[in-house]
Amino acid sequence: MSEQMKTAGEPLGQDVVSEDAESAVGEVAANQGVAAAGNAEAAAAGVDETLEGETADEPTEEELAAARELAENNALADVFDDVRKQSADSHLVTPERWPEIGLVPEHMTAEDFEMFVYEWLEDYQAEHKEEIEAERAAERAKAAAVRSATRAVGVPPKIPNRRLEQIEADNEAKAADKASEAVEDSAEAESAAGVDAFVQVDNAAESAESAAVAATPAVSELAPGSPDSAAEDEQPAEDDRSPFAGLCIPEGYRLEQIEGEWVLVEDESAAPVRKEIKCNRIKVLMGMHSYYLYDETLMTASYARWAFLAAEDNPVVTFVECVREDSRVYPRPYAAECLKNPPFRMTDEQIEETWQAVRDSGNYPDIERTEASNGDVYYYSTQYLESGYAASLAEYDAVERPADV
Repeated sequence: MSEQMKTAGEPLGQDVVSEDAESAVGEVAANQGVAAAGNAEAAAAGVDETLEGETADEPTEEELAAARELAENNALADVFDDVRKQSADSHLVTPERWPEIGLVPEHMTAEDFEMFVYEWLEDYQAEHKEEIEAERAAERAKAAAVRSATRAVGVPPKIPNRRLEQIEADNEAKAADKASEAVEDSAEAESAAGVDAFVQVDNAAESAESAAVAATPAVSELAPGSPDSAAEDEQPAEDDRSPFAGLCIPEGYRLEQIEGEWVLVEDESAAPVRKEIKCNRIKVLMGMHSYYLYDETLMTASYARWAFLAAEDNPVVTFVECVREDSRVYPRPYAAECLKNPPFRMTDEQIEETWQAVRDSGNYPDIERTEASNGDVYYYSTQYLESGYAASLAEYDAVERPADV
């Protein structure tokens, strides 16, 4: 009994205390861990909310509108620049080309951009009609100043007898003036010879002085503030002596060395540059399914019309217009060989088929055919050329003119 009492009254063993303590500590730690995890989640949520609040602001409607307007402006400038390049190469431009070469702004479809260009150009040229007409008038005046010869080249005009004496007197006066100039030139030459002798003596003295200076010992270091050191300080920096120091680099571009060559490349980091739109002389030809653009300063209206008809794939109308125009303007018959050249590029079979279609239609009774003695075929319009005259012109162009060359 005492044993049991003693046992019951004895303090708990160390192992039991340790187990209870560890259990208690574990529960506290677990509670703290849960709390810490909760705090971490709350903190993370707070950071996310803060980051969401601090993210870069979305562009405003005004900023988006300005960016789109700039993109449209530069796309128009690129379109008309491309039209000028293609006109210089004798090509019309259709809207189908713009998506292929990447000229359509990202916020527009190809169809929307096609209509946008047409409407914008129409509105612009209507608003600047007087300015455009003034440019055309100035060009016409400049062309009119270059007059054609009114007589055979190399044949002098008839000189009235009453002026022969005056002309002879003028010639004698010119001869006397030339003799006087020759005497003056001789005197100047003698004076120059004397100056050269003096310069030679002076140069000899300078050479001797230079030799004496070279014989003096060289100074290892220049004293600060001396004239020579000041001159050295004024030497341009290495960058200033660069061959590109005076180069004016266009805005939005930078110089980059590629394979040993310095080239201008677009600077991606630069702010977008607003390009100048030049479209005063861009003209539009409206077709059945599309429209065609060209620059009238780089392509004649006649050639543009022919290229337009060829692109519209209407060989009969093309054939008739070419024949009538040559018969009316020059006047001369139209060689069948011309239809093989750009912009038509027709074959002999296509030319013959087109001629038969013209005859079979009955709509063009004025179009006739003639053949030179060497077999070359020509076409002409009886509205402007008689048959005999057209035949003689064809013979001259095909046989006689080449023989005279």
